[in-house]
Amino acid sequence: MRTGRIEEANSLSQRIGKDIANHNKLQLSHIDPKKNCSKGMWAAVRQLTGRRQNIGTTDGVSVDTLNQHYAQISSDSGYQPPEYRHTAACNDMDIVSEWQVFKLLDTLIATATRMELLPSWFLRIGAPFLHTSQLRANSISP
Repeated sequence: MRTGRIEEANSLSQRIGKDIANHNKLQLSHIDPKKNCSKGMWAAVRQLTGRRQNIGTTDGVSVDTLNQHYAQISSDSGYQPPEYRHTAACNDMDIVSEWQVFKLLDTLIATATRMELLPSWFLRIGAPFLHTSQLRANSISP
């Protein structure tokens, strides 16, 4: 086609297309649609087109054995959690009062949204309602 021989290129592409169609017809001729289900026919079509290749299976390897293997190599049976540092705050000091939550929400500056994707104006306007709902959620005992 690049050298201007378009007619020859067209006739060659038609011959190649006919050869591919004949080859595919020959490959699919052994499949009996009355005996085989559509699943088998589509598997043969995928094999011809090369879209999906059959992945071979290995004896003795299954999903469960892989999960057990990776669970075994990913865990440490002798793990001991590290001791707390003396400079770390105690759990007793993690209490936030209702007033502190309200004040934090009410005095937000107008900045870009953070990870929660809530604009600062929404949090400022909702501060009277959000701080009480947070407290109610924390006060419910399991």
